[in-house]
Amino acid sequence: MNQRTYRIAVDVGGTFTDATLCEPGSGKLISAKALTTPRDRADGVLDAIRAVLEAGGVSPDQVVEVVHGSTAGTNALIERNGARVGLLTTEGFRDVLEIGRIMRPEAGLYDFSVDLPLPLVPRHLRLEARERIAADGSVLIPLDESSVEAVAEHFAREKVEAVAICFLFSFLNPTHEEKAAEILARKLPGVPISLSAHVSPEIREYERSSTTVMNAYLTPIMNAYLDKLQPRLRDYLGPIRLSIIQANGGSTTVDLARSNAVTTVNSGPAGGVVAAAFYGRNNDRDRIVSVDMGGTSFDIGLIENGISKVTTEGAFQGLPVKIPIIDLHIIGAGGGSIAWRDPGGALNVGPYSAAAMPGPACYGRGGDKPTVTDANVVLGRLNPDNFNAGRMQLDADAARRAVASLARQLGLGLEQTALGIIKIVNANMVKGIAAVTILRGIDVRDFSLVSFGGAGGVHAVDLARDLGMAEAVIPPLPGTFSAVGLLVTDMRHDYVTALGGLPVDKADIAALESHFQDMEKKGRDALTAQGFAAKDIELVRLADLKVTGQTYELSLPLPVHGRLDKAGLDQLIASFAALYRECYAFFFEGEPIELVNLRVSALGHNAPVALPHPAAAGPDPSMAGTGQRAVYFEETGFTTTAVYDRALLKPGMIVSGPAVIEETTSSTLIPPGTQAMVAADLGLFVPLGRPLSDPLVTSAMGAAS
Repeated sequence: MNQRTYRIAVDVGGTFTDATLCEPGSGKLISAKALTTPRDRADGVLDAIRAVLEAGGVSPDQVVEVVHGSTAGTNALIERNGARVGLLTTEGFRDVLEIGRIMRPEAGLYDFSVDLPLPLVPRHLRLEARERIAADGSVLIPLDESSVEAVAEHFAREKVEAVAICFLFSFLNPTHEEKAAEILARKLPGVPISLSAHVSPEIREYERSSTTVMNAYLTPIMNAYLDKLQPRLRDYLGPIRLSIIQANGGSTTVDLARSNAVTTVNSGPAGGVVAAAFYGRNNDRDRIVSVDMGGTSFDIGLIENGISKVTTEGAFQGLPVKIPIIDLHIIGAGGGSIAWRDPGGALNVGPYSAAAMPGPACYGRGGDKPTVTDANVVLGRLNPDNFNAGRMQLDADAARRAVASLARQLGLGLEQTALGIIKIVNANMVKGIAAVTILRGIDVRDFSLVSFGGAGGVHAVDLARDLGMAEAVIPPLPGTFSAVGLLVTDMRHDYVTALGGLPVDKADIAALESHFQDMEKKGRDALTAQGFAAKDIELVRLADLKVTGQTYELSLPLPVHGRLDKAGLDQLIASFAALYRECYAFFFEGEPIELVNLRVSALGHNAPVALPHPAAAGPDPSMAGTGQRAVYFEETGFTTTAVYDRALLKPGMIVSGPAVIEETTSSTLIPPGTQAMVAADLGLFVPLGRPLSDPLVTSAMGAAS
């Protein structure tokens, strides 16, 4: 029997399912794609795993772990096909989900036709229990168990499939929630129950309720998906470990993913941001905008100081969540985004997508609407004969017919329309990037654009140039780079202790230290049980602080290691003042400050992943050339363009535009007037407004320089 040492990451996208295989010891990476199978996504997962094992010459019994970025929860929220949920809450707070914060959606602030998303639980399934916990955690009104029993009978009649319990101030005292759960479990056998004191034990009733309801809404969906996937993986691969990626960028166990389903939403895109941060650190880039352009969506992440930003003030599909998640902005702009003419005669692209079925017209699967991919085929930017490592033959004639149909509606030529589609989707993506940078006061010109995803390389240079960014970077294996992030990520467990707004000048430092130690023990025990050695466990302490009287807090890591003492607390307060000043441009010395939450992130570090570092070559890339073809550019029309095989490129080579660099899972367009330098790890660095000799460029070249 072969020794089990290989790890496989699987990222399920809207159009393709990506798999990346990590070779033990060397850390070498091998990638493959398969079409996503919407009817049963487990089929696409198995197809991708088979493809990557075949590409690597590895047998199923050599695999030790599959790390999976699941879209089960994301899709259920998008399609609104989650479980039928009942909500039990404190008497008088039945309509918290409906009232919310009385705030309009940011995207439609001045649009009177924009509505907030409907709650996941209709009003007739939002019921109350007589009980009340005070703001200090004491019991004001004991739990009336008969009121809970009456609710259980109602839920049984309504055939609810999951229950969420969210009582006032339960994050300080969970006893009422836990007792209510016992009663409901007896009356509703087999129905999963989510407690806010377990899912999101933090202040803010609306956000905590929303998060707990979302967890209940997704739990049966996640369980059903894993019930299908686990036995099929076991049948094919044997007794492997299955890890599930979370929205915080870390992985978790299957059991925890089942009980904390809300943490798995947007897990695939989170893996992409983790991968971009990892790649940036390896190449001395600590300020990055990561963009993942797949077939369906365009996922934008922000990386500062070499790490991805994790927030507890996020939202999924417009619904707030109060759990640690990577700060992501996702828009409907991918290769499968459909181009259409609006009633005013203007050309639009997205957010509607052709997805995997039927897909773009050029896929030959019955699609007839023009998409971004079809436009790139018409313009010669994609090779119909070398798509997805040659596993798919694109129908260029079908792409032309689809784009031509739209061109007739617009009264434009074929190429004009195709170029218009590209320019509009680029403008949409630029606007999306601006939303997480420029609109937050961040000077994007200081950042590198790290672009990946199957469709990303064709648009990367134009996006970076339109934004005035320093450079565009296309990492190795860009078409499956999010899956690389799944291999890079750590096992992660997050813990929080709510303090409810404790003035720092009244804080008992010994009690704070005790809270930290309790959370650290939980994290250490959990990771040890999962097989992590002590040397591979890292415990990170954080605290949430706010100015007294203000609503929202700022989270920051403790600037001290070891036991917390008076000097460490003073240093934490000074760090908070500096962060507050950075965020809001001022801070008045002597402002009263409160501790809101203490946090611990327990990280289990996996074996490192190594990117390739082949021997350097000269600057001439001719040995990697595979020919020429006509590619359409706005300034020159169809232009004879060199085509290169990325697998044959070597460090130090310089590819001058116009050029197309093709590889198994993606293509990269180097427009006229730009140059791409091949880095020591085979990444492509395209400086914009800087010579190739600039230290910013050469710092990534390593041996290639």
